[in-house]
Order: sequence, then structure tokens, then C-alpha cells
Amino acid sequence: MDLFPDRAHVRLRSAAHGTYLYADEDGVGVSFRPRRASLNTVWAVHRIERSGNSYLLLHSAAYGRYLAASPEYISYAGHGVVQCSYFNDVDQQDILWKAIRYCDEGDDLLLSNPRYGSWPILWAVEAVPARVGPPLLPPPTPQAPPAVLRRLILFMEGDDYMNINFQGTRVLFFEGRSVSQLRDELAEGLDEWHPIRITMCIWAGSHGRLTPLVTDLPFNNQTMEIVVFESWSPAAREFVYPDVDA
Repeated sequence: MDLFPDRAHVRLRSAAHGTYLYADEDGVGVSFRPRRASLNTVWAVHRIERSGNSYLLLHSAAYGRYLAASPEYISYAGHGVVQCSYFNDVDQQDILWKAIRYCDEGDDLLLSNPRYGSWPILWAVEAVPARVGPPLLPPPTPQAPPAVLRRLILFMEGDDYMNINFQGTRVLFFEGRSVSQLRDELAEGLDEWHPIRITMCIWAGSHGRLTPLVTDLPFNNQTMEIVVFESWSPAAREFVYPDVDA
């Protein structure tokens, strides 16, 4: 399993068509896209052990949500996949994957889920190197009327050691998708004198790993949980940002 070291970033490319596994902007769907230099084509590796078995989990570098097998989303591949949160460390099986090499001579592989079986697509795995420091956030974009996205943001602070202050959870009703605007509003709510002083992370489920939020929010109204760190804290310096242009 050397293609999937824990906490690494990877792309999955269809060996047959050359397109990449892509976390759709709605925050739920998964598709295949030719665009390579996008955060939506990058997945972070999360390795776990259950009942003596080693499993591979993949969560989106864009939205933090986990790649899950879903019988409700039927595709030409036999079954579909979606993005979901990771809430249950014991019973949730849809996000568990095993990587199976297609043949002894190459690195192409299949992904198999313990509940729904093999996903019959042959993948080539591309390692994504880390960049030096976080990227600049995209500039605010005007909200296109009449459609207004309004969602509940639950935000909480993290300390230097990655501990989260759950008792201090606050609520923000946020309109639009702009990650820059969200940072501005969270910084104001935390009485920070400049937005650059905070680093935002998505928390996709109680057992999910934190994912730095550096792209505009998905096209939906779903509640999001955000953990905020001081940007120059030891905890914030531990985050790794994939270099999507590499």
C-alpha cells in the first residue's frame, strides 16, 4: 500500500480514459473531469484499522468530505460514489476501501468496499507534493441573484495542540460561497484585527480529519462545521497544502 501513505495527497486517474476523480462543487456528487490542476481532483489519505484489517479512506482536499460507496447513485460503473461525512467509527462502512493491484507488474489498481464490493474502474495513482505554505484565498465573488445560498456555520476555536473548544461553539448564518468573505466574518466574530490571522478548517463529521478551507464553499445550504486556528500557531503550521499545479 505504498501508493497511499497516511496523510499524503493523491489524484486518482482513470487508466482507461485519463480523467480524474473529482469532488463536485455541490459537495455531494463525484464525477470524472479532465482538469488536473484543481483542488477538487486532490484527495487526502486517511488510514485506519478495524478488527485487524487495514482500510484506506479518502477525503476531499477541497471540502473535507469522504469518498463513499452509495447504491443509490447508480452509474455506468455498476454503483456510484458520493461525498459524505465521517460520523461513525464502528458501523460506517461506506467510506472504507481496500486498494487491490490489478496485476503484479504495474501500479494500476481497483478500489473495493467491504459492503458493496469492487468499483470496476482501473485507477492510476498520482502523488501530489506539498506546497510551501498555504495558498492565497480566491477573491470574493459577487452573489448572483436571485439564487442566494444561506447556510449555518458552526465555528469553534482550536488551540496550539489541536484541541477543540467545543463548549465555545458559536453560530454564524452565512450567505454565498466566498471563502474570503467567510474568513472576514469569522475574524470579526472572533475579534481578530485582521482576517489573515486565522486559518479555517472544515470538519466533516465527528471522526473526520480537519481539512484546511482554501476554496469557495460548495453549492448547497448544508450546515458546515469550521475549526479556527491562529495562523502562526504550532497547530496551523502542521497543516499540509497540496500543490495542485505540480
